[in-house]
Amino acid sequence: MVRCQAGLTQWSLAGSSDFCMPRLSAIRALIRDEGILNLPRVALDSLRLLDFHIFVINRGELLAPLPVPDGVTMHADALDRLKRAREKRNDLSNEFRRDQLSGASHCATLELNGELGGVVWAYEYPAERPITVLEPGEAELSTSYTVEKFRGRGLYRALLYFATEWQLRERPRLFTIVASNNPTPMKAVYQVGFHEVGVIRRRG
Repeated sequence: MVRCQAGLTQWSLAGSSDFCMPRLSAIRALIRDEGILNLPRVALDSLRLLDFHIFVINRGELLAPLPVPDGVTMHADALDRLKRAREKRNDLSNEFRRDQLSGASHCATLELNGELGGVVWAYEYPAERPITVLEPGEAELSTSYTVEKFRGRGLYRALLYFATEWQLRERPRLFTIVASNNPTPMKAVYQVGFHEVGVIRRRG
């Protein structure tokens, strides 16, 4: 079960009463997750009245394996591997540094023809998340990212499936949250086997 964080802002919920949007804790989490320099973009997104869709998948609900594009290699529990890659590059975005910015300790990575191309982070209980409060045995997949030049090749979907399969071997339940302005994850979560359990809507 995932309970809502305390301290409601002007958000309403459709589909479930078990979820709600935090106030100060959400701001602190956004600063950790996005970095202070990205807050103007986050503020602009907030003016677009986004919905946040909450998805869950339980062990045994993973759908049939999805096709993996040619040249792709994926790695589970890959934080040490990612740290080594960061030592060699200074052009990686903040999405590859969530262990430093928001205390994430687990990630899966994707390489295309040997070049780092994507990452997805896993936050396990008792990690504090902007929307959900995780219970023992639960985790949230968050901050998935594909390097821009590699987008449009099915890499995000492949990595999401891989990371979900890996995490469901470790725990019985997994959550992810997708903003309504992000169509690629919105489609991919259903292809992996997640199902929607709630929507957080901002009041106009």
